[in-house]
Amino acid sequence: MNPEPEVFIIISMIMRGTTVAVSLILAFITVLSAQAPPRIEVSSEEVVFHVRFTDRFGKAISNIKPEEVKIYEDGKEQKLKRLFRSEEPFDVALLLDVSPSTYDIQEGIRERSVDFVAQMPELNRMLLISFDDRIYIDCDWTADLQKVMDTIDGLRTDEKSSSTHLYEAISLVAQKKLIRRTPRRAMIVYTDGIDHGSNDFNEKESLAIIEESGIVVYPIQYDSRAWYARQGQPDYDDRYPPDPNDPNDPRNDPSDPRNRDPRTGRPRTYPSTRRTPPPQTNPPTIPGTTGPSIGGIILGPTSERDKSAYKAQMMYNHAKDYLFKLAYVSAGRYFETPSISKLEEAYSKIIDELAHVYTVTYVPSEIKRDGQIHRVRIDVTRPNVAVLTTKGGYRAKAK
Repeated sequence: MNPEPEVFIIISMIMRGTTVAVSLILAFITVLSAQAPPRIEVSSEEVVFHVRFTDRFGKAISNIKPEEVKIYEDGKEQKLKRLFRSEEPFDVALLLDVSPSTYDIQEGIRERSVDFVAQMPELNRMLLISFDDRIYIDCDWTADLQKVMDTIDGLRTDEKSSSTHLYEAISLVAQKKLIRRTPRRAMIVYTDGIDHGSNDFNEKESLAIIEESGIVVYPIQYDSRAWYARQGQPDYDDRYPPDPNDPNDPRNDPSDPRNRDPRTGRPRTYPSTRRTPPPQTNPPTIPGTTGPSIGGIILGPTSERDKSAYKAQMMYNHAKDYLFKLAYVSAGRYFETPSISKLEEAYSKIIDELAHVYTVTYVPSEIKRDGQIHRVRIDVTRPNVAVLTTKGGYRAKAK
């Protein structure tokens, strides 16, 4: 018997099977390539900025061409390397304030934050951080968005926490967690913006860290004025100097906005000794107010309720200014949410913002190793188009 035909048939079947398998593998790779976005590889010398282009009404423009973009470093024009508005995934850090001032709205925060994560593109990675007087890594970097949503569902406000380490949370996340070499990184912070107790980082340092990091920040401010006014500030008496040896005296906290003059921003000054004020006769009070008046002019708050409301307003204004600067130096956007119902709207706008963020890269014509900050400006030649980007620059590596 001659076994050659059988051998030929077996070999032919194997070859045909192999051909089919290879074809299936190639087809599968082709499908994956069509679904996966192009990865942006960043060299060590490449400088990366996130930019938004808008018209005069603030509407995003999505058809900017590379030849329309101009980059200047320390006043000297640079050559654009790449301009992306692609589906390249973002690394997104979500920071949620869980200090006592969120107690009344914590359920709404959880519900709307879960809905926000559910709308995120699946290829994005997320990090979930919560903070009060401590900073918690609730869910480390993951592409499993369901895991992030389940973790958010379990967050609770700790009414016993004594402070809010906002500046530390923002600075540490930027320095320790949002460090992967990817050009698209974003931080979303839901907070009232009032910091109590940050020791390692202050307001100015946190802004500098964000400005140099290249991270896009979207602060969302909730309104805690009513909560602070309700507290009545029973432990805060500014009529006499604080005891510098008393760690529980809030007047010894340099990060507390109440310890700054609301007009100048400088540290408050106190009388050198405690004095008993002379007896006074208050002028008549206008009906419907709690402050005295002369000739219809209200002289100012005198009740504890009015004092608390005034201090709460000053703290809120200072926090708003800080969060606005945080968005400005990072080319992000500030959102004010006077009610919890507005949080959903803010989240929706952030998702739309991220979809319209361009990634601009260039390699400096002169590579510097001086460890200094170099100023960068990005312009566009198209008329009536605004450029929103980091206003600072980047810190060159030291030798």
